[in-house]
Amino acid sequence: MKKVMKRVITACLAFAMILALVTPASVEAATKNESLTLYKGETYTWYLTGVKSLSSASSTKKAVATVKANKSKKQYTISAKKAGTSVVTIKGKDYYGHTQSLKIKVTVAEPKFDLKLQKLDGNYILIRVKNNTKATFDRLAVRYSLKNSSGSEVAAKDEIVYRVMSGKTAYESIYVSSAADVDISQSSVKITAFDRNPEQKYKVLGKDKLSVTVTDEQVSDSSISFKLKKVNKTSQYVYGEIYIISYDANGTIIDVSTSSLYLDKKETKTTSETVSKSPYSHPNFDHYEIVYGGYYTTK
Repeated sequence: MKKVMKRVITACLAFAMILALVTPASVEAATKNESLTLYKGETYTWYLTGVKSLSSASSTKKAVATVKANKSKKQYTISAKKAGTSVVTIKGKDYYGHTQSLKIKVTVAEPKFDLKLQKLDGNYILIRVKNNTKATFDRLAVRYSLKNSSGSEVAAKDEIVYRVMSGKTAYESIYVSSAADVDISQSSVKITAFDRNPEQKYKVLGKDKLSVTVTDEQVSDSSISFKLKKVNKTSQYVYGEIYIISYDANGTIIDVSTSSLYLDKKETKTTSETVSKSPYSHPNFDHYEIVYGGYYTTK
């Protein structure tokens, strides 16, 4: 009996020692390392996970990237200031009082976009944004200032350009009642903010994965009606933009119609569209073109 009791006690002690080794209380201070690429003017906000409280946030090169801590939300925001590299460190206390650190190597790159303004038919101005970076953006905030030939501002406003994909051109047409007075050479447009998730990977699709084709075209004196067949050949949700661009005989854009593209996995969708070639609103209409782009995201 004594031998049995001795074995039971020994087993209990061994079990207790194992518990002591695996209990969370034995977790000590730890540092996690990550990397992040941002573009000048971009901000990134995220949470410090696995901690009870956020205690501090710092940057080795504040001229390149700054960081602010929202302690009540255990949240931090990194702002990209100029091209270069900085190490951002965020610290917090876990539920056992140990310091947990997150070190992020932040690389800030110069944004490479070509922005142009152009007059369209009627009272419309076209904003064209060519994305020469390796990143795809869900949205770009831009601000335009339209001036007349004497340099006086006739219109200014903030606009959103959607689905600006890497290596592609995005379009946004804006209505301006005084468009006839606008001198494009005196006017300007600039990017004021970026919107994307740097944690995700954006995959821009080729025509073998995403297709948009014209069917059932019907032509009248004042318009062209047709159907757009949109096919997602991937097993991912696809987002994008479709531009119906009208040209004159010289190949100059005179009108742009924009619509968003949302397709489920392996989905095919057909919509009805119309292009105006009215001699009153578009007297120089010659032909139209369908330009589109799409992407999906993964972690």
